[in-house]
Amino acid sequence: MNLGEKIKAYFQEAEIYQTQGLLVESLEKFRVIEGLIKASHNIRNRDGLLKKLSVRMEYLKKTIQRLDGSNKPPEASPDAQSLMKEMYSFDDPDAKGSASLGGAIALAKFGQYDKAIEEFNRLLDQDALRLDAAKNILWCWLEQNYADYAVSLYQKWRKANIFPPSEISVIQNYFNNLIKLKGLNLELEIDGLESQQTVEPDSELDEDELLDINSVRFALPRGSREGEKIEMEVSFQSGQYIRMIIPRKEKELIESIKPGDLFKDMTFYSPVAIFSGEGYVSSRNEISAGPKKGDTSLEIKIIKVVS
Repeated sequence: MNLGEKIKAYFQEAEIYQTQGLLVESLEKFRVIEGLIKASHNIRNRDGLLKKLSVRMEYLKKTIQRLDGSNKPPEASPDAQSLMKEMYSFDDPDAKGSASLGGAIALAKFGQYDKAIEEFNRLLDQDALRLDAAKNILWCWLEQNYADYAVSLYQKWRKANIFPPSEISVIQNYFNNLIKLKGLNLELEIDGLESQQTVEPDSELDEDELLDINSVRFALPRGSREGEKIEMEVSFQSGQYIRMIIPRKEKELIESIKPGDLFKDMTFYSPVAIFSGEGYVSSRNEISAGPKKGDTSLEIKIIKVVS
């Protein structure tokens, strides 16, 4: 079955589901179609088709929310995620890595945002796919209601000059449209952004709500030890902020954590309790004086706690 036949078959299924009142199933089929079209650059009238699909999907989403409400999709098992990627990805011979892009889009459309973001991040180094990967990363964060972090990430991309001006302008316009669709009171500026401070996500916690934290555990987001869970002792705490010291010899560990990283599955250890939550890396600085000179100070802001 070629791409056109696959899209036509999914569209027919989506139509049947909708006529039978199976709106969630219909929406999922339209999302799969959208993923297939986004991952291919050889479809005639691609932008027009995506616009029509967007209108159709928005209508279904509003109808579903009005009738039943909307819950966050459960995290699928690794085997299920792998099956999603295989079922709905395809390979474009003219674009290296297009199968990976299609698979990542499929994961995102099924609500497997964390895994999808991980896949999209790997594609940022590929010129042909970098733009689509970046747009989908921002979409994933906004779908999870992490607007502040999405803005922070966007600003970081601009400051680091990861994208050429033509691409960052496209991302800018796309992101602004996403923000408006979400009804968020945010506006991105094209000029002068480099001089602004990166937006730091707000914490859901009051300073007096937090217990004293002795240590934390989280997975490394990059490098040769990516995914490895490490435990670090807390050397200092001030309200929502905790600080750890990384010895200078741990160069690999230091480079694997960068300001702007968001840890969505952190474990916090206090003398009286163990709890999980989310943390944002607010700073990473080399210590320039004193007995710890040459070591690195890592500061993390606690964004959320889950009991």
